[in-house]
Amino acid sequence: MLGKRLQTIRKSKKINQEEVARYLDVKRQTYSAYERGVSVPDSLTLKKLADFFQVSTEYFFDYEGNAASRSGAQNEQEEKLLMLARRAEKIPANLRERILRNFEENIDLYLEAINTRRGE
Repeated sequence: MLGKRLQTIRKSKKINQEEVARYLDVKRQTYSAYERGVSVPDSLTLKKLADFFQVSTEYFFDYEGNAASRSGAQNEQEEKLLMLARRAEKIPANLRERILRNFEENIDLYLEAINTRRGE
C-alpha cells in the first residue's frame, strides 16, 4: 500500500522519482524500491516523504481514511513499531527470534527500572 500511495501522490503532483530521491538524499533506485514495495523507508525517511508531499505519515498507509485504525495502530509510535515488524520479516527466522527476545528483555528491564524509581 505504501508504494502505491507514494506513486499516486508523486504522479498527481507531476514530480519524477529523481526529484523525490534528491530531496531524500538517496539514489533514484532506492526511492523506486519504495514505490515498488521492494523496500520500506525508515521512520525518518517516511517523515521526510510526508513533509515533501505535504501530507501526514498516515496518508501513506490508508487509501480510504484512517490509517491507524486499518493498520491496528493507535498512534504514530505504534505505527513505527508495526513498520519495524514488517521490516523484521526480512531477517532470517532464527535471528529474528533472538532479536525479539532481546527486545522483550529490554522492555522488561526498562519497566522494572521505572517501577523501582516510583517505589512500586
